[in-house]
Amino acid sequence: MAALSSPLRAQEAEAHIGHLIVSGANARATPPGAAVGAIYFTIQNTGATADALESVSTPAARSVQLHVTNTVNGVMQMREVKALDCPAGATVKAESGGLHVMLIGLAAPLTLGTTLDVSLRFRAAGVLTLKVPVT
Repeated sequence: MAALSSPLRAQEAEAHIGHLIVSGANARATPPGAAVGAIYFTIQNTGATADALESVSTPAARSVQLHVTNTVNGVMQMREVKALDCPAGATVKAESGGLHVMLIGLAAPLTLGTTLDVSLRFRAAGVLTLKVPVT
């Protein structure tokens, strides 16, 4: 089990926990003084049962929220979601303009070439700790 929850190094393509594969994790660099940032990734559930990403945490921000972006009457709107469903046999993408992780109250700007310590807590699979590269 320890190997399943080991940190994802920036050069690694994916990390596994249970039947879940998390890949392509990255955070966008922010300008100096920015108070918010975002993290993106892909979750593939190779199992026969659904799971859900219930929370994300990092010491890089005061708070972290799962968000979805929708266009309503031509205006893009973000809203918080309580969990990100990971259906059995499906792939879910957290990406710009859709589902994503919002970092609120950044402790410091997200600087290109650095990494963030990030923990993903799944309902069934448990906690997966990643080193997310800032791109």
